[in-house]
Order: sequence, then structure tokens, then C-alpha cells
Amino acid sequence: MSRTVPTILGSLIGKLPIGWVLAFRGGVLDALLDALAHPLADAEAEAEALMREIDPRTAVRLLPDFERVLGPDPCGRDLGNRTVEQRQRQAHQRWTARGGQSVSYFVETAARLGAAIEVEEFWPSKAGVLRAGQPLVAEGEQFTWRVKLALISQWWFRAGQNVAGDPLGGYAPSDIECELRRLKPAHTQLVFIYL
Repeated sequence: MSRTVPTILGSLIGKLPIGWVLAFRGGVLDALLDALAHPLADAEAEAEALMREIDPRTAVRLLPDFERVLGPDPCGRDLGNRTVEQRQRQAHQRWTARGGQSVSYFVETAARLGAAIEVEEFWPSKAGVLRAGQPLVAEGEQFTWRVKLALISQWWFRAGQNVAGDPLGGYAPSDIECELRRLKPAHTQLVFIYL
């Protein structure tokens, strides 16, 4: 915590050597010490403010520097207009990303980016284990992950609003898709399902 000017001034006076000449208050020496106390208080306040800037989650003045060091986002998420909070969350996620290949790592990564997902894995069917009514899962499907996430927005063709040649509908995919595809283990396939 930064100190106030009177606290710094008291500290500077306390550091003066003992003697009858320096014991008199209110003279040139006090004015000189007061002139030193103000820049020291400003420097301490700036240093305290800078301590909040070393974390991308709270950085405002240093946020452009974090983004510059991290470089352009591989998924292009930095191209649109984003709020400071979105920029901070993305910079923190990229700054602290350690990598991983587990399902829990991908769920945590999506949560840090503001999306809740579920990942479903498949295991090949085996005789003696499979029961009646269970779907058959082919060999090799254990490398497929089904990722369930919430739909951001969708639209449908409407008579009177759309014209011939327009698509019959569509949806806006989540930007989390690119990030998960970029981070996924090389031997896996991701299938996205929007709910």
C-alpha cells in the first residue's frame, strides 16, 4: 500500500541525523523534505497501480502490451470489437494456457473463455460387454469427442422478410470451436452439437 505525503515526510524527518541544527522545524530543510515527499508519494502510488497491471485479468493500461506480446489470435477472435473484459479474459487465457489432452482441460478452457461445454467420449463395442439396445460403436470412434454447447443465435427464412435465393436458415457458431480445434490432440476429431 502506498504511503501518503505526511507519512513519507515523517519518515524522511526520522531519518535525519540527531543534532540541534536539524531539530528546528519549519525552515528550508522542511521545505526541501516536503518537495521530496510529493514525488515519492506519486511514485509509490504509480507502483501500486502498476501491481494491478501485471495480471491480464485486471490490466487496463498494459493490456495492449499483453496483446502485442501474445501476437494475433490464431482463431481471429481479436479482429472484432470487443469489450475490455473480453480482451482481458482472452489475454489471461492465452497468457496462462499450459496445454493438456484431457477432457477436463477442455471443459476448463471453455469455461475460462465464457462457454459451458460437455464432452462425450465413445468407446468401441465389445462382445460380452454390449447389452441389447446399446448403439454399436466402431473401432476408431474412441478418437471422436462430441462437444455439446449452447447455441448463440439462429435465424430462419421468413416470407416477406427474405427473398428467393436466401438460405432457409442458419446459426452463428461459437468462437470456442476454433480454439478447441486448435488445442485438441492431433489424433482426435471434434464434433460440435449446439443445444
